[in-house]
Amino acid sequence: GVGLSVHGHFRVATEKTLFAMPETAIGLFPDVGGGYFLPRLSGKIGYYLALTGFRLKGRDVLKAGIATHFVESEKLPALEKDLIALKSPSKENIADLLNSYHVK
Repeated sequence: GVGLSVHGHFRVATEKTLFAMPETAIGLFPDVGGGYFLPRLSGKIGYYLALTGFRLKGRDVLKAGIATHFVESEKLPALEKDLIALKSPSKENIADLLNSYHVK
């Protein structure tokens, strides 16, 4: 889940991505690391998500800084194939490949 993936160097969202901390909508505090990463998002978006349980979709996950790249879901199989085919899967090579699929 998000508690693990949000700490990765690369986080890909698609138009089908849905991000939320639904436990906050019933009065619980954000779990799975939300108490750590939400306050570190830019502006007050993390606080808003933590207090309301509001759901972010696709590009909004990218705009909030939770995702690092936005890729159309139909291109995920090709992206996966290209990631596997990298001869040198360095951070820089992965970033270059993700940037080539990234839709602004």
